[in-house]
Amino acid sequence: MPVFTDRNVAIELFGDLWSKMVDETEFGKKVREENLSVQFICSDPDVTMYVDGDGPLFDDETQGKNPTVVMKMSSDTAHLYWLKKLNVPKALALRQIKAKGPVGKILQLMPLLRPGQALYPEYCRKYGIPTE
Repeated sequence: MPVFTDRNVAIELFGDLWSKMVDETEFGKKVREENLSVQFICSDPDVTMYVDGDGPLFDDETQGKNPTVVMKMSSDTAHLYWLKKLNVPKALALRQIKAKGPVGKILQLMPLLRPGQALYPEYCRKYGIPTE
């Protein structure tokens, strides 16, 4: 059974998380400076997220956006990543995560996501998502 049983909860949780990261961490500053954007296409439940220096957009709002990097994965895989329970190189090799875009930009983006990993368990508790 997927960890996110309600896609609206996933959208709310990630909307809060991405907004905080853009507004209050180095992530927002760097993506604005470097003109980076990322699109996450998640399944089970299906949620598309686009994030740049202006904040997150979801589903239909992402239409017409041209992200620097696209990451495809299940919502469960994203959950494990944010909890620091996923070996990213292994997940890429096993195609649990499919990344598209310039490798240098992907590598540049990864360390910028660390503040979100520190914040994520707090959002899981807020939205009733299990962390174990």
